[in-house]
Amino acid sequence: MAVNPTHIDHIVISSNDSSTVAKTFQDNLGIEIKRKMIRPGTSAQLAFAKLREVILEFAGPPEVKPGEEVKAKLWGMVVAVDDIDASVADLREKGYVVGDPTKAVQPGAEIATVKGGTSGVPFAMIQYNALPIEGAQ
Repeated sequence: MAVNPTHIDHIVISSNDSSTVAKTFQDNLGIEIKRKMIRPGTSAQLAFAKLREVILEFAGPPEVKPGEEVKAKLWGMVVAVDDIDASVADLREKGYVVGDPTKAVQPGAEIATVKGGTSGVPFAMIQYNALPIEGAQ
C-alpha cells in the first residue's frame, strides 16, 4: 500500500512565544483558540485553533525570554493517513528516513515524522483511532 493521505490534518507554527503568536493569529484571522495544553514530558505550550478544516497548532514556550524578540516559523505540516504502519513502510521503501509511529497528543492517535527528503518542509503522518483511548468504554 502506498502513502495515501486523506487530508491535511494540521499545520504546526513553532515560536519562542506560543501565547503571543496564537493571539496574533486569533486577532488577525478571527479564529478561536479551542484548546491549550502543555506537551507531556516537556514545558512546551501547545494551542490549537481551526482555520476552516485545517487545525493550526502553535507550539513553543508560553512566553518570550527577557530581551528576545518574538519569532515564529512554519515548523511543518501533518497529513492524516488510514494506515500509519503501511505508510511508514512505503516511505522507507522509497528511501525516506521516517521515525517509528509513536503516541500522539491526540487521544487514540499515532504519529510518525518524516526526517528528510521533503525539500526543507518537515512533515509527519497521523492516524486517528490507531490506539485505544484511555478511559473510553
